[in-house]
Amino acid sequence: MGTAVFYIYFGICFIGFAMRTSHYVLKNRGSELAENSRVIKTLFIVMFILWFGWFGMVFIDPYEMNLTGWLRYTGLALFIIGILFFIIAHVKLMGIESQGQGLVTNGIYSRIRHPMYYGFILWVLGLPIFMNSLFTLASALVWIPQFLYWGMSEEKELEEKYAKYGEYKKRTWL
Repeated sequence: MGTAVFYIYFGICFIGFAMRTSHYVLKNRGSELAENSRVIKTLFIVMFILWFGWFGMVFIDPYEMNLTGWLRYTGLALFIIGILFFIIAHVKLMGIESQGQGLVTNGIYSRIRHPMYYGFILWVLGLPIFMNSLFTLASALVWIPQFLYWGMSEEKELEEKYAKYGEYKKRTWL
């Protein structure tokens, strides 16, 4: 029973990631569908379901590792740091957007261009290590390239929108 539910969660994640990546592909090709408000709202719902499925995978992964305590707690630290990156970046963006300002280049954004995606990478590596979830950790090989693609896709938009983005890109990471 647990293994079947795990694979259902994996399927939910796979479909969710594929939908999000497809949205960026459509956007890069200039499709009007990518700008449709219903599509964007649906995408937010899909992302919520995706993360629900991913957390489900972590906690019921039938393939366990047997990691030492220090390595497991290193994974927990990575997960917590990833969550903090996501929260700090999100709060910073919401504050800037509410003020109607342009490109965010201070705070966490002064060092990392996509701290939310960086946070996602840390947490898809960290929590499975802490929970000894082998297949969920291995699935990061599918998820991480997608985070990187999402970031590269956003950079194309930002380069078109902000003249100084190229300069900003040279002095920051990811």
